[in-house]
Amino acid sequence: MESWTYLDLFARCYLLVIGLLTAVRAGLIPYVLFPGLVRLWHFIKRPKPTPTAFDVPKDHEWPSVDLVFAAYNEEAVLREKLTSLQNLDYPVDRLTVWVGSDWSSDGTEAILAEVAQEMPNLRWERMVERSGKSKIINYLVQKGHADIVVGTDANIFFHPMALKHLVAPLVLDSRTDLVGGELTYRGLGQGDRYKSIATEERSYIGWENRTKVCEGELWGMTMGVEGGCYAIRREAFTPIPAGTFMEDFFLTMRVFARGKRVQHAALATCTEDVSNDAHMEYRRKVRISHGNWQNIFRYRMPWNLRSVGVTLAFVGHKLLRWVFPLIVSGVLLSECATGLYYREFALVAWNLLTFGAVTALLLYPRTLLPKVLAKRIKPLSYFTWMNIALIHGLVQFLRSPRNTSGVWQPTKRNNQ
Repeated sequence: MESWTYLDLFARCYLLVIGLLTAVRAGLIPYVLFPGLVRLWHFIKRPKPTPTAFDVPKDHEWPSVDLVFAAYNEEAVLREKLTSLQNLDYPVDRLTVWVGSDWSSDGTEAILAEVAQEMPNLRWERMVERSGKSKIINYLVQKGHADIVVGTDANIFFHPMALKHLVAPLVLDSRTDLVGGELTYRGLGQGDRYKSIATEERSYIGWENRTKVCEGELWGMTMGVEGGCYAIRREAFTPIPAGTFMEDFFLTMRVFARGKRVQHAALATCTEDVSNDAHMEYRRKVRISHGNWQNIFRYRMPWNLRSVGVTLAFVGHKLLRWVFPLIVSGVLLSECATGLYYREFALVAWNLLTFGAVTALLLYPRTLLPKVLAKRIKPLSYFTWMNIALIHGLVQFLRSPRNTSGVWQPTKRNNQ
């Protein structure tokens, strides 16, 4: 092999940089340009804020609510969950709590039976088999008759005013059929902060929620609600297909298909214990990615929508993020293919070596870099793992596109 000159090295670096810039541009649209334009337009237009509980007249009768959630081996969090529901500032006679135990094998059902003695509006059942969240939600919604259905999870704890803030937009705006709440994390100071990705997760979710607020107030097009804290009109609830992992986004797109609005209630705050285990959070993101691809291919969303605005918002906010790691992979493969075609084997080896080295540093900064430097690039490491999880979720979906079990192991949190 002929030796490299400085010109050869420059050419190879230049080609690699051009390829990386192409990939970076693909990521700028969904992560920077689109949310930036949405926030700028929101700042210029100053739309009417999403209604809150403080806007509802004091003498107004609040609608009836069925609050539903599935519980599988949730003894570590269930008692606190039910306590948070008992402390809600909402008329007790207008609220019914429905819980489905998904064949729990710990003390979950003992806690349900005990709390039911002092919580008259609590209803719970043990499923006849492992069913998964989607099937349980469908079952519990069918058993209730309230005007509003509120979906949540066993490890999501409600602020006393959260339910009223969730329901208020549905009370005051007949065009709105679905409202998402604001999820905040607690327990960030626990465990090894260096290993934990909780801080990065909180920053990402906070940034994402601000974009959702702007989308909702501008156009009623909040792109997705938080699955552990949302309220939907009963007539707008669509039975969730078996095996669905992202039922919250499924319901969001169904509401859009009806021509109705989706809002984000920033004051409807709920808390969740984060996981300081990066591996567990990675598995959760893989499941989320799997569910996203389900919604696109299995349920043909949003391709069945007639609204151009919703489709554009979906592409700019969601789809381009999901395909971003595929674009990066495509750029790398195209550069390698070009090099092989022109028999530039040294160029191919250089690109693969450089890309592999950069990726390794981003994935394992703690192992390969000094602690001070590793800490500084931790957000980039989080971003890299997030995009790998997107590809992993797609692979899982392609391997089992017809899987309808919908059963998974819940993510362990700090309090577990």
